[in-house]
Amino acid sequence: MSTILLATDGSLPALAATVRAVAEAKQRSATLVILRVVEQSPMTSLELASESAALQRPEGEDGIEYAKELAALDRVPTTVMVREGPVVGEIIRAAEETGAEMIVLGTSSLKRLNRLYLGSVAKSVVSQAPVSVLVVKPTKEETKMVKARVREVIEPSPAKAVAAITRTRQFRVGLYLFAAYVIGYSIFVLFGSYIRDVFQIPTFGLNVGLVSGILIIILTIALAIGFNAYAVRAEREE
Repeated sequence: MSTILLATDGSLPALAATVRAVAEAKQRSATLVILRVVEQSPMTSLELASESAALQRPEGEDGIEYAKELAALDRVPTTVMVREGPVVGEIIRAAEETGAEMIVLGTSSLKRLNRLYLGSVAKSVVSQAPVSVLVVKPTKEETKMVKARVREVIEPSPAKAVAAITRTRQFRVGLYLFAAYVIGYSIFVLFGSYIRDVFQIPTFGLNVGLVSGILIIILTIALAIGFNAYAVRAEREE
């Protein structure tokens, strides 16, 4: 499967780029690798506040959950990477390690802020990247759309909790197994109700009806144990 790398820090340009990255991944049936780079030299609280205000970064948003939720809505598989180091170098390195066919990142026209998603970083990635780079500079309309949607997407709610469960592989496998059980049990009941003579046929010292009932119980227990083992293994792999 092909791979698209999204570099994000939760700023509005990055969130706008996320929308484009998810659309590209869906169109190409690709996995979306979500990259968050933490720079080696930490900023002071004043610097963080200044940068967040300048880039209009939503409070507490690092872009990862937003990207994961948007991708999940479009059934785009995701992988999350958090790196520490020089921003441009880590983006290039992540693209090479994941075999990404495209890098997507946002950019801003703001000056005097040498951080992720500013023009200097985007320009460096474009010049050094071994693959295509999609640089998203959001329009005023896109910025308004992102502001309105970001909390709607990432804030928890009962409906989202249910949706998160129904999107998992475990749920789909469990649903298929339950459907198989319902079909099998329905056949058993129909035979018992309308073809009773068959159930009276002696077999293994009992009769077909009793043997069938025992087999259904055994298979039900086996399905439950097997599904539990599968669900635990799948959860550990996520």
